[in-house]
Amino acid sequence: MGKNDHFLDLFFNPKSVAVVGASRNQETVNYFLVSNLVNLGFPGKVYPVNPNATEIMGLKAYPRVTSIEDSVELAVISVPARITLDIVRDCVAKKVKGITIIAGGFSETGTQGRKIQDEIHRLLQKNGIRAIGPNALSPINSANNFIVGFRPTSKLPQGGLSFIFQSGLYQPRLEWLLNEFHLNIAKLIDLGNKMDINEVDALEYLAQDKDTTVIAMHLESVAGDARKFMRIMKEITPTKPVIVLKSGRTPAGAKAASSHTAAIIRSSDAVVDAALKQSGAIRVSGLDEFFDLAKAFEYLPLPQSNRVAITSYSGGEGVFTTDCAHLQGLEPAELSTETHKKLSEVFPPWPIPINPFDTGVAGQFHSFDVVNRFVEALVDDPNVDCAAVQVGIPPQLAASSTGDQLLKPYTDLIARGKPVTVWGMDPAFSTSMTKDLEACRIPFYPSAERAVRALGALWRYAKLRGHKQV
Repeated sequence: MGKNDHFLDLFFNPKSVAVVGASRNQETVNYFLVSNLVNLGFPGKVYPVNPNATEIMGLKAYPRVTSIEDSVELAVISVPARITLDIVRDCVAKKVKGITIIAGGFSETGTQGRKIQDEIHRLLQKNGIRAIGPNALSPINSANNFIVGFRPTSKLPQGGLSFIFQSGLYQPRLEWLLNEFHLNIAKLIDLGNKMDINEVDALEYLAQDKDTTVIAMHLESVAGDARKFMRIMKEITPTKPVIVLKSGRTPAGAKAASSHTAAIIRSSDAVVDAALKQSGAIRVSGLDEFFDLAKAFEYLPLPQSNRVAITSYSGGEGVFTTDCAHLQGLEPAELSTETHKKLSEVFPPWPIPINPFDTGVAGQFHSFDVVNRFVEALVDDPNVDCAAVQVGIPPQLAASSTGDQLLKPYTDLIARGKPVTVWGMDPAFSTSMTKDLEACRIPFYPSAERAVRALGALWRYAKLRGHKQV
């Protein structure tokens, strides 16, 4: 499970968890705090706490944390802010080691909320208890199926991608991200108001976590020691890519962040941007790019250089994709004589360019596997570092016949250290085949622009890591 000695490991690998505010009512979000742990098979002990219930999801329920007979390592508190302090006092009495406070209504709401939050913080500091939140749904660990979340989750696909969030923006789309967008995660931590645990702690933990190979971070502000934060970032980025989505970039966004999580924007966006670049972080400008790059870095190897091979179903889209590639720092590969010879076998009755390669016109005169023939030809081409491929199976070809015939050339290319990203010709095809493609770690994107942007990010990071351009 990638256990280490960092204090945050308690939050990801608790042996026992008290869920305060657990509900029997399947129409409430608090129901899923326990049901997800039960249904996913979390191996630790789970103690629902609800004074109005004796049993929840087949587990004995307790009226208070102090009523639990056994020791409790972690308490997840999901009750209104006005009574959270009393629950925290019970946790202190029970000698709980860590606390996650889910509810909002604290410092982000004004003076009274700040007063309650500060009192909770003083109490926890006095007793040596660490806390995530308030206003946080956290954490998630795919290695042991531990999840704190408000939505039903069918599975936690295990991988090397770990997230740090400052808010629950991921929560409404979590099931989609994991089981339709096909992200494979290691860990996720949502920091909320950062009363105690902050982005510095989270980055420090994931930097040394063996399960984590890629870190994707959403920030509204930096609450901890900014110098330490950037130092850790600079130390980790040569071995683990760190993708950063920094919101609150505009005055309007900064104001919204303040009301949302009581974030204090300490520096101008230009200063933040410069610091992130200097540290080696990969900054993105929006959610699509954030999740697109997270997938690409978790799925794919880094290219050795920036020479890209492109194929599409129309010449016009090939030209557009070439433009996109150039803007991302990629250059069209000069395909080898041997590759030209292989591709000439599927030419129309006249010669055509081979990069970008127009599989649409070639397919008019040959079988429907022209795209595969193109990808197969790239595997042994020493002049190709990566590929962007438009895919699309005509309806005449039964899906059952695609299988390895469709996927093997792509997996062979990736096995040679040549990342390949794909996008679709037909939305209906996209829906039916994305799962099969991404099960083989072939990332699928809704457009050529997004597919090429992912390759460009991989190349820029490869340069940062010291890959030499051929």
